[in-house]
Amino acid sequence: MVCFNKARWASLIVAGAAFLPGTVLGVDNLRLQISVGGNILKGNVDGRVVLMFAPNGTDPLEDTDVTSTPNKMFGMNVFQFGADDIVTLSGGGPNNTATGVTGFPLDSIDDVPAGTYRVQAFLNPYEKVRRSDGSEVHLKFPCGDGAPNVDGVGSLTTRALDLEVHGGPQTIKLAFNGVEPVEAFKGKEVGGCSQGNYADTERLKYVKIRSKILSHFWGRDMYVGANVLLPAGYDAADEHTRYPVLYDQNHWTGGRGAYGYGTRADFTAAWDNGIIPGVNGTSDRPTPKLIIVAFRHEAPYYDDSYGVNTANMGPYGDAINEELIPYIDRKFNTIAQPYARIQDGGSTGGWISAASVIFRPDLFGACFSSYPDSLDFHSHQAIPLYTNKNAYQNANGDKIGSIRTFINDTEIVEATVEQENHWEHVFGTSSRSSLQWDVWNAVFGVQGLNGYPLEPWDKVTGEIYPEAVEYWKEFDLSHYISSNWNSAKKLGEVLRGRIYIYVGTHDNYYLNGGVAAFEKQVNGLGGSSWANVTITPGQTHGGNYQRRETWDYLELVSSWIQDHSPGGKTLLSRSRTKSSSRGNRFEDIIRVGGHGAALKRQHKPTLSYTHNAKCGPVIKAAVGRWDPGVALQAQWIVNGHASGASFTVKQGQTVRYAPTAGHKRSKLKLRVTGTKRNYQDDTRDSNSVIVSRR
Repeated sequence: MVCFNKARWASLIVAGAAFLPGTVLGVDNLRLQISVGGNILKGNVDGRVVLMFAPNGTDPLEDTDVTSTPNKMFGMNVFQFGADDIVTLSGGGPNNTATGVTGFPLDSIDDVPAGTYRVQAFLNPYEKVRRSDGSEVHLKFPCGDGAPNVDGVGSLTTRALDLEVHGGPQTIKLAFNGVEPVEAFKGKEVGGCSQGNYADTERLKYVKIRSKILSHFWGRDMYVGANVLLPAGYDAADEHTRYPVLYDQNHWTGGRGAYGYGTRADFTAAWDNGIIPGVNGTSDRPTPKLIIVAFRHEAPYYDDSYGVNTANMGPYGDAINEELIPYIDRKFNTIAQPYARIQDGGSTGGWISAASVIFRPDLFGACFSSYPDSLDFHSHQAIPLYTNKNAYQNANGDKIGSIRTFINDTEIVEATVEQENHWEHVFGTSSRSSLQWDVWNAVFGVQGLNGYPLEPWDKVTGEIYPEAVEYWKEFDLSHYISSNWNSAKKLGEVLRGRIYIYVGTHDNYYLNGGVAAFEKQVNGLGGSSWANVTITPGQTHGGNYQRRETWDYLELVSSWIQDHSPGGKTLLSRSRTKSSSRGNRFEDIIRVGGHGAALKRQHKPTLSYTHNAKCGPVIKAAVGRWDPGVALQAQWIVNGHASGASFTVKQGQTVRYAPTAGHKRSKLKLRVTGTKRNYQDDTRDSNSVIVSRR
């Protein structure tokens, strides 16, 4: 990044050659210079600038999807950017992603073809926070907008201008002159725009609380909320009539009710009336008597937190399960027992619902999880994460798909894993794009030394880091269950018959692979009916559980609750809902994956001698321990000066220094410098030893 004070604008024009570090200006170089207009920026901020070249006359935000965008998009970090500064974007490439320009689908701004474009830029400002574990990060906190990857609440924007790119040396000037506003409140909930703010209706109630647990972790006020859909006939004053709860997990739900309540006229009318109209000569029947809850938990890395405790996003699981759900139970006439608490959802919601029951069988009765995110990381989407060396291609060189469709049963790959990761990189480095692959890093991974998620592979090259992947295993639900099958948690017995999973073989995101691996592992241990897994030939991503019609599905849930209730034919016994079966405890998560753990992973280089060494013996040195993916360059230091040329070393390597016979008494140490994308360069010295004559 290059920022210029406005006082330098004139000299910049005269010089005509301001450029990014490491960028070589060619004769065809195109540059964009963006200033700040008016008084829209108070103080200095870190953030991410996103620049878009859209087809002439179109809205640059109309289509930014990886599978279909016509835009040429570029991103760059800015640091301490202020009202009097000017940021210049030029060039670009896969290196220097922390400070340089990253593009999609083009690597460099130089590659933008001549033509007329609608050009617009955005600045997503980051907030600096210090978390309770001591880590310090700069992140975009959403505020009722569902954490979009660009142009969220508070983002600075330029006007969209139709401009001609000449194909030769050219400077285009833009100005940030707008700020994306907060959506107008309709409700009176606490916390302002955080998690949205909505007004109750007769059946749909909104609740929101300040989470003490999350606020402590983040060092700022944090909120979680829920949209509570009440059944027909519900009477708040009748505390003797109580209702089971279906927790419907999803992405950012905004003010919507579950299952299309408020948007689907037929469902809304039937729910409000309490009557499901008969069809094709069948009789009307009553709607299931359920309270359906949809959570609002937009988070710094995504439109939802994944509903579990994580090292990067904090104790969202505890905030929802230990603060928000008890609040809902106090406010509404719920049955606060595991058999009457059911989890469901699809895709991300499918994973959350399954994880909620698997980690908290003491709290929830069962899950009906559809096309969930990867339940077994042997197939993370289509990546064999535990065995492949690269996330973007298999050993035979074939690119790994990420998004697909089918035409006449023939697979059409719409985006590869590589393309989608490079697209995400435009919107944020260090897993801050608020997009899918990055949030998996934040949920499943531990913190890196830089405070951000320890990414499982190099975002540019796809090289997998096995040590980083190893930390994911606590969130590999297949591995977690099998590891605790006969442990004190006794999950083999506790979870039997409580997990229902559905996916189609043609899932658009390859999620069927993880489900199949999950079924093979857990049902291989417990028998074919331990988990009820449905893999339907030819079905794609979407729909209710087993593609059932909504009322049919909700009646299935009601039947499960009735069957497992006191007096039901298959009672969910207290022995299967003990607190000893609980997992995902935040104290364990942060102990293994927080800032303190990241510091403990690091070790300085060490020489095998502690004090003195004689000439003759070879002196051995370990290069130290570093985060996965850190490239190392070593240098012997003799009497405070470099001795010989620096040399490349690898983590875990032992290097040797051989003093010569004529060697004079000297002080020796090894200096190692580590570099990694989005990390600060780190130089570490070993202990020193005195090398003397024999």
